[in-house]
Amino acid sequence: MKKEVIFYSGFSMEPPEQVELLENNKGKVLAESFDGDIVDVPDYKILSFWDRIEEIGVWKWRKKYPYGIQNKLQLLDGYNWELKLRDRNGRAKYCSGYQSFPRKFKDLIKELNILFGSKIKF
Repeated sequence: MKKEVIFYSGFSMEPPEQVELLENNKGKVLAESFDGDIVDVPDYKILSFWDRIEEIGVWKWRKKYPYGIQNKLQLLDGYNWELKLRDRNGRAKYCSGYQSFPRKFKDLIKELNILFGSKIKF
């Protein structure tokens, strides 16, 4: 079994909101009401998360958003985000964006919040 990776970070002017799966079904949440808190992430929730990732179509997302535009923009006050995933079978996805999002991005945020008990705002 591969080491699972679930990592998301998003920020604009405010401090970043970040969630990350750690070893032994623990999750780290860095967000407004959490200050690097360690939370328990039950296995059934992780498995359910992977099912939802499949349904949302995250594996088909592009690597960079906006797609095809060089990031010559100055990162001032827009929303910047990064996602790293690797499931138990080793299937991996890395994508990031600035002020541009894949379809169903809000569904991903919702699933991350369910998984980690976080309140990522988007």
